[in-house]
Amino acid sequence: MTASFSLVLAIVLVAFAALYAFRSWKRGRFGVRDRVSAIAESVGLAALFSLLAVFTGWAGVPIALWIIAVVLAAAGVAGLVLRSGDLPWLRTRKRLPLRVIRLTISGLVCGTVLVLGALAYS
Repeated sequence: MTASFSLVLAIVLVAFAALYAFRSWKRGRFGVRDRVSAIAESVGLAALFSLLAVFTGWAGVPIALWIIAVVLAAAGVAGLVLRSGDLPWLRTRKRLPLRVIRLTISGLVCGTVLVLGALAYS
């Protein structure tokens, strides 16, 4: 893997961590609106960290990008923890069965990525 491609992947990780932090603290339209969404986004970000840790050559990437991504993810988790009392477990919508199917599929994919990431380091 080239150093420039690794740098692009590291920047993508920082961007997704920033979006996660923004959505975690935001109330209203662009914010996380229920606990199931919060859990799904947290697992998705953990899977992205795991996937990029395996496939990115971090030797050519400034360590500051990794630190920034971790700090943004931690800020997002802090925002979700502080907001969790105000969030319902599941927001009712018209397309609830479709949402449950999508969350199940994404949970299976993220779980598989996390297991493969753990196996890569064992």
